[in-house]
Amino acid sequence: MADLTARDLRRALDLVHEWNDDDTLPTLDGLGRLVGCDTAGIIGSDHVARRLTSVHITRPERNLLGRPGFVAAVAHHPAFTAYRSGRLSPTSSVALTDLEDRRSLLRLPLYADFYRPEGTVDQLLRVVRLNGRRGSVVVFNRSRPSFSRRDRAVVDLLAPHLSHALVRRERLAALVAAARHATLVSEQATRSFARLPELTPRERHVAVHVADGSTDREIARNLSISPRTVHKHLEQIYRKLGLTNRASLAVLINSTSVDVPETSLSPQPD
Repeated sequence: MADLTARDLRRALDLVHEWNDDDTLPTLDGLGRLVGCDTAGIIGSDHVARRLTSVHITRPERNLLGRPGFVAAVAHHPAFTAYRSGRLSPTSSVALTDLEDRRSLLRLPLYADFYRPEGTVDQLLRVVRLNGRRGSVVVFNRSRPSFSRRDRAVVDLLAPHLSHALVRRERLAALVAAARHATLVSEQATRSFARLPELTPRERHVAVHVADGSTDREIARNLSISPRTVHKHLEQIYRKLGLTNRASLAVLINSTSVDVPETSLSPQPD
């Protein structure tokens, strides 16, 4: 904090407000300008498999994920080795040039074939989320070597707030997905309920037995028909109601009242 000026802190506070007010993926343009870099990005990674799972970068044309050979090269990123050896702390930022000297970097295909041609000389990394084998890392690419203590302090100050914004976005996305699924299920249940009168008396009886948890053999025994006939009845029930399995049929039947005529209790030929 001692390395940050009052202006730095005001700009950092503005970014936190921006992230808290926006339910989309947090933009890193402001943070990239505050740090002073050419590109900034949020990288999803699997540190066990040593691969990237997602890349969101301020300049999409600089996204290397689709370049031939990049996926194989990134598996040798020094950050993966540093994390496994404990040199990459999940609570503080680290520069690529902290992890490898310049001579070693120039021998690294990732650096020589991808980073340098794109103008990236150094990279600052900070883990913002870590969940088992997966994590999210914020990265800042720069066309000149080294990052100052002030640059690192900015990133370390804002990393927890960025993590909070990512978690909130994920929870919101999960909530939206659950709401959409619930709507689809409700609409399907309404359609299925409206089609219940289309069932024959025998099909209604089979459906009620399914809702009671009976197996095909138990239903066949109770109705004096063969298990194969029970299966055929179920196929017709699913087709008429627009369902696909016993569980959805059981939920529908148990949530409503299905009239089963007494005549359907008597044995019928297969």
